Amino acid sequence: MNILITNDDGILAPGIHALANAVKDFGMISVVAPETPQSASAHSITLNDPLMCTKVELPGNITGYSVRGRPADCVKLAMVEICPSQCPHRGKPDLVISGINAGANIGINVLYSGTVAAAIESAFFDIPAIAISLAIKDKVDFDYAGKIAKSVIKLIVDNNMTKPGYVLNVNIPPCEYSWPKGIKVVPQSTQSGKDHFEKREDPRGRTYYWLAGDENQTSEDSRTDISCVNDGYLTITPLMFDLTAHGNISELNGIVSKCSI
Repeated sequence: MNILITNDDGILAPGIHALANAVKDFGMISVVAPETPQSASAHSITLNDPLMCTKVELPGNITGYSVRGRPADCVKLAMVEICPSQCPHRGKPDLVISGINAGANIGINVLYSGTVAAAIESAFFDIPAIAISLAIKDKVDFDYAGKIAKSVIKLIVDNNMTKPGYVLNVNIPPCEYSWPKGIKVVPQSTQSGKDHFEKREDPRGRTYYWLAGDENQTSEDSRTDISCVNDGYLTITPLMFDLTAHGNISELNGIVSKCSI
């Protein structure tokens, strides 16, 4: 199996090294990731600047490619250029895994996540993908996260749970739980966030605002990703990039059929 690994925390982040170590026995690994942290970059891509790419040696004798761009840039570049030209003996990836992100990607934060966006980008290429994130309470332990990631990836691969064009969004509960209570396949919570801005003033008297949302998300629905991760469960949420509200098409067609412009 050819596995492409990426993330949004940057190629030097401990999470991507833990992930590479976790899956090294599953097949041939290629690592293509952003040069610098790109958290909350969503599915942005670089259009007006060149994508500088540098070959780097990572822990564990793994060769990686550092890209001065967004997570989605990394996957797109890997699919179109790096894998065919730099790793031709490996060929096109069979699986893309993005992570391990420092912080959960649950609820509406999924839409802001560069980790999830990188996985979604692979779905554009019809390649199965997994996004993996570690929820953080007070402590961060990527050894813990890596062990769990290895187990859940093996479960997913062995049971053919991945499908071309889709993403499995995996969230690991905080390390304070020592080990997840279990696995739950649940929908993404659509509860609105509790964002607020801190108003401040710089030394020159100019007003500026700093986003200070509530990091401890809570969900009233006990069957969603937020509540289950908060309760100590590992969650898997299947995602797709089709944002069409299919249920509204018939109603809207009925309205426009009676109108003209």
